[in-house]
Order: sequence, then C-alpha cells, then structure tokens
Amino acid sequence: MRGIDISKHNGAVNWAQVKADGVQFAILRAGYGKEASQKDTQFEANYIGCKAQGIPCGAYWYSYAATPAEARQEAAVCLSFLKGKTFAFPIYFDIEEQKVLAQGKTACTAIAKAFLETVEKAGYFVGIYSSKSYLESCFTEELRTRYAVWVAHYGVEKTTYHGQYGIWQKSSTGKVSGIRGNVDMNECYTDYPAAIRKKGLNGFKAVQTAATAKPAQAKSWKKGQAVHIGSNVPLFANETTTTPASRLTAGTYYIYDGVPCKLGRYRITTTAANCGRTPVGKYVTGYVSWDNFK
Repeated sequence: MRGIDISKHNGAVNWAQVKADGVQFAILRAGYGKEASQKDTQFEANYIGCKAQGIPCGAYWYSYAATPAEARQEAAVCLSFLKGKTFAFPIYFDIEEQKVLAQGKTACTAIAKAFLETVEKAGYFVGIYSSKSYLESCFTEELRTRYAVWVAHYGVEKTTYHGQYGIWQKSSTGKVSGIRGNVDMNECYTDYPAAIRKKGLNGFKAVQTAATAKPAQAKSWKKGQAVHIGSNVPLFANETTTTPASRLTAGTYYIYDGVPCKLGRYRITTTAANCGRTPVGKYVTGYVSWDNFK
C-alpha cells in the first residue's frame, strides 16, 4: 500500500485530491511531548479529512521523553487525543531525539516500552518508529519483534533494516496532489486494517461472524491438513512463550499432528510428508496461533 505521514508542518491538506492521487493510507501526527497543549494543530482536520475520503489512517506521537515516567505521561496525553476516534493503522511511538538516543539501548528500550505498554493496555495496536540505524542500535531485538515497526530509510531501492517491519518510510521529498511542498512517502506490507478490526482495537468493535464467534478448534484442524498463512505471522518456539522466535513468509504449511496446544496454537511443518514424523525438532517448523490459518 502507498501511503503518507503528515503533521501541521504540511499545512492544510486537500484530502480529496490526496485520495485521487492514489494514496491508500495516512499516518497522522497526534502531537508531541507530555502537555495537553502540544496537540498537533492539524490533527483534527487531518483525521476528519481522512475519514471523509475513506483513507485508512493511523497516528504517531513525537516523543521527547527521557525517562519511562515521562513516556507514560506522553502516552496519557496521546490517549486523550485518540479518544472517540477509530484508527485502521497502528499508533506509533516516534523516538528520534538525539539527547534521548544518546542514553543507549537499555534506556531507550525502557522508554519506548513504557509508552507502548501504556497505549496497548488501553486497547490500541501499537508500534515504534525511528530510522534504520537507530532502531538497530538503540532498541533490543525483543522490543522490535514484539511491536509493529515503522522504519525510516532513505536513498535506497529497498531498506536493508535487520528485523521485521510493516511500514517503510522511503522518502521525505515525495509529491502528492493536495499537499503543498514535500511529504513523507511510505510503503506498507502488512494488512493492519484487517487485524485491527478483527480484534476490536483502536476504537473498533470486534467483528463477530459465524466463523469468529466460536473457537477455531471447533473446525478441528487435522494432521496433514494444508493451511495458508499470510506474511509476517508470528512463529513461536513452544506453546506458551509470548515472544515470537521469528516471522513466517506467506505460503502453504501443514498441521503437524492436529493436537491443539496452549494459547490456541498448533504445530506446523513445511510439507505434508513431514507430518507426524520424529524427531519433532527436525520436522516441526514451530507453533502458530489458529487464528492465522486460512
């Protein structure tokens, strides 16, 4: 998906022209800092414009927090601005202040985690934004795996960021109809709107259908059954860990033994011939939550 991110620095936006130019999503700056007075002055107008044109949007918060306590203060103010709105894309913590990043990986990770946990607990799908170099050097791999990642990396045909990411900010000098001057351009590779609506996050109510209203185990996933799994799906090393071991590429996989595990996971493998074979460690690719099966 082709998208932009926007703030008051882009001025008043003609969202009808933006839509006509093929923009498929937008990430809006909600504000910055820890004071209620630091709301982005164009946030409300940009939100209304996106909604009027049917452009899915998310939001980001530019941080100055130098401690976890300050990050939680920022999160509280951010949440007050998000209230009553719906966002089909994540809420991102934008951390790029040099004085903060200079504190090092342990401190930066703790600051980001404080903001992300606070906003996530309030019912939002959250992520972190920064440049490729800062993400790789100032935040732990565990944090970057746990949350959605929006990576900034300019001047390359494809980002070489090491780790999972859903959005790549590829340029700060894009041109889009309806916006005067330059605008940040992005590409999204993850279907955030579907995941967010399905789980009832970001102000949406959970979608209840005949398929989702009852556990997928009722469908009885059988040994050897082929299942399609989308890209960037978490792959776990066992049935209870909360931190993914890696992310899967999209494709067809097979139910290893059909035995449901804890947290609604099943063991999968790459070929039908591997199903049920031992040793398990050799033939099982990993554990995947049933709600990722198609």
